[in-house]
Amino acid sequence: MKVLIIGGYGTFGFGMAERLSDEPELELILAGRSLDKAETACAKLSGATTLTPLKLDRNALDLAFKPDLIVDASGPFQAYGGSPVVDYCLKHGIPYADISDDGAFVSAVLAQSKAAKTAGIALISGLSTCPVLSAIGLREIEARIGPATDVTIGIAPSPKAELGRNVVAAVANYAGQDKVSVLRSGKIVKTTGLTEVRNETICVPGKIPLPRLPFALADAPDAVVLGADFSALRNIWTGAGTRPIWLHRLLVILSKGVARGIVPKLTPFADIFHRARGLFRFGIDRGGMVVRASNTDGDASWHLVAEGDHGPRIPALPVVAFIRQMAEGVTPVAGAYSGHQIIGLPELAPEFSKLDITYGLQFDSESLPVYEQVLGSAHGDLHPSIIDMHRTGDGRVFVGECDVTRGRNPLSHIVAAIVGFPKSGRNVPVSVTVVPKENGETWTRNFGGKTFSSHHSLGKKKWARHVTERFGPIAIHMAILEESGNLRIETQGWSIFGLPLPRVLRPGGDVFETQDRQGRFVFHVDLKAPLFGRLCKYEGWLTPET
Repeated sequence: MKVLIIGGYGTFGFGMAERLSDEPELELILAGRSLDKAETACAKLSGATTLTPLKLDRNALDLAFKPDLIVDASGPFQAYGGSPVVDYCLKHGIPYADISDDGAFVSAVLAQSKAAKTAGIALISGLSTCPVLSAIGLREIEARIGPATDVTIGIAPSPKAELGRNVVAAVANYAGQDKVSVLRSGKIVKTTGLTEVRNETICVPGKIPLPRLPFALADAPDAVVLGADFSALRNIWTGAGTRPIWLHRLLVILSKGVARGIVPKLTPFADIFHRARGLFRFGIDRGGMVVRASNTDGDASWHLVAEGDHGPRIPALPVVAFIRQMAEGVTPVAGAYSGHQIIGLPELAPEFSKLDITYGLQFDSESLPVYEQVLGSAHGDLHPSIIDMHRTGDGRVFVGECDVTRGRNPLSHIVAAIVGFPKSGRNVPVSVTVVPKENGETWTRNFGGKTFSSHHSLGKKKWARHVTERFGPIAIHMAILEESGNLRIETQGWSIFGLPLPRVLRPGGDVFETQDRQGRFVFHVDLKAPLFGRLCKYEGWLTPET
């Protein structure tokens, strides 16, 4: 099977070739305006796939051969002004796919459905993150809450990800201009790019959340194509969360200036923004996506996180999955399609599994217990005794035994006394009472007659998707992780009297919950803090009081 990839040495085209480089039945032709770059790209790859470099201008296609598929991975699609590759495919009867993120371009391709049927080929546009992953998230949510009416989609590349010049040029092309399609009250309308902002926290269930980020309205095909398959949708909004955040905010300010006519169009400054983004590639190397949807009965959200350099590979994966399908003899009926109509989670899950990519559902319902809300779909993966422990009721009591070890530093004794930690001892009788409150849960622990309490609640704003535990004036913000059925807690921040305190003074330690061979709930809490050392360690088991 011979596949021509236009833009084959670019970020996404090369990503496709990289994922497919060990398929002996494929010949991949990596094409672009520079033969040297195409040859270099081919030389970087090794495997069973036949790789061929080709110098090619997409605006003047004249091939001496007929490929089985042409993939346009070049862009920016916002600046095409036409569809020369699509026209060539229709004329010569060649199946076509692209990774367009431009709603107008995708719509123009879909309008060619009759011509595609006449030519006997499939035209597939938008075979990329949006709308393919947007639709995947929406399907997962609707399986839980039913048909959704409102959806917000946010994409946040890793701050260390290298963004191609074409990606930045595409953003500059619509910034502050009435070129972005959104679905509002059931109607597709044009509005100004990057001038509307929504905040979201991306958190795959049972994993550490990404920082809470602002997302600015971005151009994407979602608004113009998802309505055909999700008929209940009334509002669709897609945004991008660029990091560093200061650059994101600067782009929003400039875009608002463009919209008001006090700042020139940003298109000529694309190279400057591209260089600036490249100079400030700092921060945690994690990127992700969130799809939040709701209806009158409830709401939920689907989250995806890519670690390290795996995020920039995602836009190419739907095309990779499609090429694998074609290589196996599976081809769509002639016509024009949006990418989400061809590739779904069953096709992409195998591609995700080869990379450090995780995903899952969060259940945004205040009626659920605190830990179940934070863990989302990962809650069901916990050991039964842990699930039972966090299934709050009216004053549920658990009893057992534990060993307690206090820190040796005199300063740690002062902190332990303020919080109310118990004194050292072995086989200490312990009971824990969990009482639901309007805004969380109160956990009261009794260690041999020594009682101390803390309040657990959902984190707010910056600490969304965390659990906040309060010991008097001290607030600890915790990430709740699921690991092979166990629950692990990692401190992410803290404050005293509402005043955030520096990371160098942040308490932490080793805190986890598991289940022993007898099916009992087992806890291990070893709290430590800089300057103080160990504050208190207590570990033991609990069972429901009979």
